Amino acid sequence: MPEANTCVCHEVVAAMKTWLRYAGRFVVPALLLAGAVGAWLAADTLGSVTHTAASGTPARGAASNDLTTPVLSVRRVPDFATGASQQASFALAIASLPPEPGGLSCVSVLVDGVPVFERRSDRALVPSYAQLLVTGHAAMDILGPDFRYETQVLASAAPDLNGRIFDGIYLLGGGDPVLMSYNYALVFRPALSTRTSIEDLAADVAEAGVVRIDGGVIAIERRYDDQRSLPGWPAALTESGVVGPLTALQLDDGFAERAAANRGIAIPSEQPAVLTAERFADRLNDLDVQVFGTNRVLEADEELPSLMPVAQISSAPMSDIVFQMFAVNDATAGELILKELGVATSAEGSTQAGARAVQQLLQDQGVDLPVPFRDGSGLDPIGGTTCNQLAATADTIPDDHQTIEVLPDYRLPGVFGGRLAHLDLQADLRLVGGVQGNASGFVARTVDDGVRITISSIINRPGGPSANDLVYQEALVEMVDQLRPSINFNGVEPDQ
Repeated sequence: MPEANTCVCHEVVAAMKTWLRYAGRFVVPALLLAGAVGAWLAADTLGSVTHTAASGTPARGAASNDLTTPVLSVRRVPDFATGASQQASFALAIASLPPEPGGLSCVSVLVDGVPVFERRSDRALVPSYAQLLVTGHAAMDILGPDFRYETQVLASAAPDLNGRIFDGIYLLGGGDPVLMSYNYALVFRPALSTRTSIEDLAADVAEAGVVRIDGGVIAIERRYDDQRSLPGWPAALTESGVVGPLTALQLDDGFAERAAANRGIAIPSEQPAVLTAERFADRLNDLDVQVFGTNRVLEADEELPSLMPVAQISSAPMSDIVFQMFAVNDATAGELILKELGVATSAEGSTQAGARAVQQLLQDQGVDLPVPFRDGSGLDPIGGTTCNQLAATADTIPDDHQTIEVLPDYRLPGVFGGRLAHLDLQADLRLVGGVQGNASGFVARTVDDGVRITISSIINRPGGPSANDLVYQEALVEMVDQLRPSINFNGVEPDQ
């Protein structure tokens, strides 16, 4: 489900946030010159702090990950025409960050693929919606941007001369994560534009000459397994409408009821495929196609009869689905896409099979995976991921890959809950992430010409991220413009 919009900012916090964000950035030229010298000396001192090398192996003499000194080394920075001033510029960018969250948090900053700032970057944490980037990238790579889901209406025979179908109609689920009713898509702010219309599918049945159906609507959800949720998911995820019960025939994210405007209490259906059948029957009745009999699901041990097509509908292409998933943090779409990846790679529509497919893709991409990939949405508190994995995944996607085209701009209202929309960066920065429960996470990457900056950040805090946590993550995003003009990391070797 798309992320619920939540406001955590108050006037006092906003004032502190503004001071922290800009502290040290607007300095008169005379002070900047003095600060540059001091920053160069500070950076040289920081350079002695050990860090994790780009290969993922500990540097010689590496200390605990809980060091309070930022992992930054000017020895990563080559000589430039302007010498120490550019090193100082980088040091000032890091120094301008607010106090880091510590504890259950991590950050990884890459410049042209070189790690330049790392804090606990190999610690496994709950990544929140940042994980969607990994799932969406796998979908674009394995399924392809033009892949479309198919939902079909079948029957044992064509309608007779009176437009009557006996023995019911079968609604065959293809795993479409955006199969929605018109009214459901409208409850979101903004309204969801990428959806597969259940009303259009019903209209196609009517246009096929059907006027009466005896035997009800029989739902087929066999494409995927019957695991409705992940073992670690708290009940609050479904009760708040964040993610619905998973099925290959899911309408309106599987919710029997959901409050409007992305918030409120939601009621997940105990039998989401049956709910789909019932609501499809309602749409048919609205079109004067009478449906008699019990709407039900085809049981696992029930033999599927020989059937013929009556109507079918295709989803939007995968590129549109993934873009919307990124832009509104659609966790349900992420989990269903993961099952489809399992079908595509091993003919097994399960979370586990999809996770294996994603893991193989990342390994082929050269991403080190000390923490196995587990879920599609990043909401599962069991397992987690690291900032290194997120940053490496985003950074190693080729510039001409289809995934780059569907990454949303950081300023879109649904991205990170709209908390970054007021920032004004010169860089073309794309970002996936958000806040959910105890976790706040994002992964961002520049996609325009120039130095490539990639940043990942995860903060886990009982009770949810604080206002200061969000200020810190916002400052990381703002730092992108500071890093790009002054540093060229081509040919840089990590510290030894």
